[in-house]
Amino acid sequence: MLAVNSFFRAGAMAAHLVLSVAGLSLAVLPAESVAQSQGGWRKELADKAAQAQAAGQNGNYSEAIRLLKEAKTNAPLSPQEEQGINELLIWAASGAKEHKLVLATVDERLATGRVAGADLTRKLRLKATTHYALRDYRNAAAAFDKLAAQGALTADDLTLLGTSQVQLRDFGRAATTIEKAIAANDKAGRTSKNGPLLEMLNSAYFETKQDAKRKETLHRLMAVAPKAKVFDQLVNVYANESGKDPVVMVNLYRLGAAKGLLSGDQFVDYAERALDLSSPGEAVAALEKGMAAGAVKKDDRNNKVLADAKGQVVRVKSTLVQQEKEAQAIKTGEPDAKLATTYFTLRNYPKAAEAAQRAVTKGNLKRADDVHMVLGIALANQKKSADAKKAFTAAGAANTRSKDVANLWSSVG
Repeated sequence: MLAVNSFFRAGAMAAHLVLSVAGLSLAVLPAESVAQSQGGWRKELADKAAQAQAAGQNGNYSEAIRLLKEAKTNAPLSPQEEQGINELLIWAASGAKEHKLVLATVDERLATGRVAGADLTRKLRLKATTHYALRDYRNAAAAFDKLAAQGALTADDLTLLGTSQVQLRDFGRAATTIEKAIAANDKAGRTSKNGPLLEMLNSAYFETKQDAKRKETLHRLMAVAPKAKVFDQLVNVYANESGKDPVVMVNLYRLGAAKGLLSGDQFVDYAERALDLSSPGEAVAALEKGMAAGAVKKDDRNNKVLADAKGQVVRVKSTLVQQEKEAQAIKTGEPDAKLATTYFTLRNYPKAAEAAQRAVTKGNLKRADDVHMVLGIALANQKKSADAKKAFTAAGAANTRSKDVANLWSSVG
């Protein structure tokens, strides 16, 4: 089973988001001017507030906290005194990273009922992110929900809320929240931040057994953050869905090879699928790369398969001229389809594309989707992306079994 945190850990996202009190509105509080110009301030409290602010500005947050706590013993405080002293205390506690004191003071401010508008938004965000920093995901989620009621959730807020929901195993709500976070990042031009979010989303859809959405998410991950572990999951999904259809699987492995994502038994499986489809050159490349990476054992069986594949490549080359003459003379497309695979396996992509196009034009093909995929990949290897996408679209139209892998190639290849 895919672990909840196999892709994403809350601490990793915390590194991207730093608690900030830059948004707090802190008045400059020189003793005399405060006492004289702002009603409701007692001079002795204004003095302590000014001393605390000076201490904090010099980096001595502990002293600032001591002075402010001392000032608060002079209860009852007027509304002006409560606001000024507690705002300074939130600032000083944040500077000292005394998160529990930040929370207690923010709650005290909110309890007065005198916090509204933009200041309420800042307080709720500070409360939520502070709970998150303490890994108190339940209270973090609750605070973000209150912030959502204000219509004030940013992409970063949504990210932390989604992470909190994943940590709480509330995967249904997490999926909805993370989708919103991804959309917010896209809108803000921050698509590069979506990799970890998509990984979380994949976990959420796995846990809620939403297989179609999970596959779609894996496709999105391949486009944003292609990794071997993502590809490995796609291999399992495609194998189960297609019944290990050779055309589907070989084209998935072709993409994995192109992106350098093959691992473990995938090298051998790719080689076997390629041989089944008369493409020995691909088999040789897969086995040699797998052996070089230490993923394929250099035992008698694998060495024999490699030697046989190399022998097939030699025979293919020796019959190439004759094969081309015969293909061009026949009015049906299957001989050209085989010729396209021959050129493809020899990495002659221009010739592969020409033969595949003739095969498509002539028609009467056993697996038209296979021919269109060969055409698309050959064109992609020639940097003809627009024409390649047309071929991939045609592959999906020719056979629904190939639609997803064709779409994957179109978006990633």
